[in-house]
Amino acid sequence: MSTPLLDVRNLTVGYGDHQPVLHDASFALNEGELLGLVGMNGAGKTTLMRALSGGLRPRSGEVSFRGTRMNGSSTAASVRKGIVILPEGHRVLRPLTVEENLQISAMRLSRRAVRRQIAEVQDLVYGLFPILAERRTQLAGLLSGGEQQMLSLARAIIQRPKLLLLDEPSLGLAPVVVEKIYSSLRSLQAAGISMLVVEQNSDRVASACERMIVLRDGRIAATGTPSSLQGAELHAAYFGSDGKRPPAVAAGAASC
Repeated sequence: MSTPLLDVRNLTVGYGDHQPVLHDASFALNEGELLGLVGMNGAGKTTLMRALSGGLRPRSGEVSFRGTRMNGSSTAASVRKGIVILPEGHRVLRPLTVEENLQISAMRLSRRAVRRQIAEVQDLVYGLFPILAERRTQLAGLLSGGEQQMLSLARAIIQRPKLLLLDEPSLGLAPVVVEKIYSSLRSLQAAGISMLVVEQNSDRVASACERMIVLRDGRIAATGTPSSLQGAELHAAYFGSDGKRPPAVAAGAASC
């Protein structure tokens, strides 16, 4: 059996002296896979993403990437290894142009290397999001919410990830923009980028992923293919037995 791209074993994570938010989580993500992670607010999804990207040190357990132990690695070290996170919300530098936002994303490199790296991936970026090519000299703060999310994703792509962690990429976006974002994720997967996609919207991520993980109260409640996690089983994993249903749409006001 081949080594997983990402291997998470018995991961427990918390903040300060408080009780852990994430308990004993174990799962693997394979090369080229798009893995979905769903759960309610407070389930531990963002905490897990921060721990995987180097933004939060686990209390116990192990994270391995391509067979190398990553515990204690900083966010910058994780990026150098190829793990890039796209946090929740539109993470753009509003006073800078679209093109300057892309350049800043690669500033850990020398000036010559920045130009070379952008040249190597700009066809992919502008091919996925032609509107960004049209508005490359426009200030990011003047873009719509949907366009800012496209730019946020483009900024992540510029860093040439091997594993892309996406936290609620559809949050607050109009359905037509959500479809564009997910279409771009399928294209990135075809280009060889592996992904872990966090959503509250179980229907949305189920339509795109090969496997799903359901988090509830900081613990993995279920794993399986989207077809195996339907109806009562997904309901029970997501909410327990309180009679509610998983949300079919992401929370937040839609923006184009």
